[in-house]
Amino acid sequence: MDSSQAAHTIRNNMKEKETLFVSFSGGRTSAYMCWWLLNNKADEYDFIFVFANTGLEHEATLEFVDKCDKAWGLNLVWVEAVINPVKNKGTVSKIVNFEVATRSDRLFRDMAGVYGVPNKSYPHCNRELKIQAVQHYKTTIGFKRNHLTAIGMRGDEIDRMSASAEEDGLIYPLISWHITYKPEVIHWWAAQSFDLGVKEHYGNCLTCWKKSDRKLFTLAQDDPKLFDSFKAIEKEFGHVNAPDNDRVFFRKHRSAEDMLIASEGDFVRFEDYKPELQLRLISDGCFDIDELDKEDSCGASCEAH
Repeated sequence: MDSSQAAHTIRNNMKEKETLFVSFSGGRTSAYMCWWLLNNKADEYDFIFVFANTGLEHEATLEFVDKCDKAWGLNLVWVEAVINPVKNKGTVSKIVNFEVATRSDRLFRDMAGVYGVPNKSYPHCNRELKIQAVQHYKTTIGFKRNHLTAIGMRGDEIDRMSASAEEDGLIYPLISWHITYKPEVIHWWAAQSFDLGVKEHYGNCLTCWKKSDRKLFTLAQDDPKLFDSFKAIEKEFGHVNAPDNDRVFFRKHRSAEDMLIASEGDFVRFEDYKPELQLRLISDGCFDIDELDKEDSCGASCEAH
């Protein structure tokens, strides 16, 4: 076999790398997933890292996302939803960056004006501001909406995996490829030169209705003004798609004002990663969660899926 034939054989035997979209939510776990993929799967995949900004993240979260991008060379794509004012006509996306990313409740207001106030029964904030935005971006660069996408969930979040993961093209690297738990992620970040500069209860959308009451009450004590956006959105758009004209954000049909009032009562404040305080074992040996620590979707994070 001459050299040209050998080169041709080598090329044919080389497996073409598949493109893998990677959803970076802005938290420590999804950031660690990005790093792990770069260092362990780059020979198998070409990565497109995507962050969907909602406008209500803490500034330190945006700074953390930007640091990860620059430190690891992610070439991160920042997308934001553009809500179609006609209901069910399709949310599209636009590309932004760290400097011009929305830092207000504008995107939430655009969404609520069409679909109403989101909550546990109507979780369209994640659908419109994250899922639809990322899926639309995929189509703009020639991929199908359900093209293979990595989601940053850990081994201790296995019950949050989508039942339609295979159909939707979702994979969970920290469950399927490199099973990882929360203490490992925290330990890894403790050894890095930078970290997410906010406590856990400040992560994701600041007053997200998925967060536990303990987290929300602690936030309300720290800074009641954090709830101003949700209060204004409830007042202006509570009637949209709501027969009783009173849709609100929080579980048990509580408004932002209700949460502020409740935070004035006696409770143990949330502290970062202290399961001995916030998760309790009941006497019959079954695992139970204190009422104040219950969160939706078994966690307070929203993923673009």
